[in-house]
Amino acid sequence: MYLQQGLFSRRLAASAACIAALALAVPAQAEPVSANYQVYFGGMHVLNAEATWDKDAAGYRLAAEAETQGFIGWLHPWKGTTESRGRIAAGKVIPRHHLNWGTDDDSDSGARLVELSYDATGDIVDSLVQPAQDWDDRHPLPHDAGNGTLDPLSVIAGVSELLQESGRCEGRFAVFDGRKRYDLIVSDAGEKVLEPTSYSIYAGPARGCRLDYKMLGGHKVERNKYVETARERLVWVARPAEGAPLIPVRLEIETAYGSLMGHLTGFAQGLQAEAKLAE
Repeated sequence: MYLQQGLFSRRLAASAACIAALALAVPAQAEPVSANYQVYFGGMHVLNAEATWDKDAAGYRLAAEAETQGFIGWLHPWKGTTESRGRIAAGKVIPRHHLNWGTDDDSDSGARLVELSYDATGDIVDSLVQPAQDWDDRHPLPHDAGNGTLDPLSVIAGVSELLQESGRCEGRFAVFDGRKRYDLIVSDAGEKVLEPTSYSIYAGPARGCRLDYKMLGGHKVERNKYVETARERLVWVARPAEGAPLIPVRLEIETAYGSLMGHLTGFAQGLQAEAKLAE
């Protein structure tokens, strides 16, 4: 069971790093934003994550880092970073570069790396995947897996555009992360008031974004039981301060084995966030 929890924690961490980077409804030119999160599974503190977002007329940059905590962190330590850069033209997100790195005690090298480079139109022109994918227990990738896709963080820029235009979370995005091809379906879950809690710095009205995945290739034939039983994935977004952009303030995932909750624990804007981007 603990081994499965360790595998789950690493997958969770990679996903949470992306979710934590959902600095959503940011104007065309805005001050940099950073946010800190703590994630709990079954009441246990399992992950810390930090995300930064910068967007101006020249393009966008999103970055996130995460590390397992507590007993899971001691038993199966994991940490990772991810970053994407690109631009938005006429409402279309055009990625330029994506990097994802994470430790992995299941590989001989002890680390996993994906790097994707794109041309001026957003098509992948170069990729680096280390270690090479083992396909024995995975579904094959489509032959055109990377065509017309976004990297996992650049999807967030796409959701940002949707929120700016309509104020709602609605859309479907073709995603290729270098190892897996899937569609991310985002649907609006309405609004509710988040009650005060000692876990989070935010309480108040928030809008829910429901996340669903349609896996199209590269995923395991026998999926992890925690991922397989995830019934609903919700990201609640709100403005943590007056004049701040919409960012995730809570993450909720329900599975047959427990609830995963992510809470906003820190927020910075302007020079403080810019300093984090420069680190």
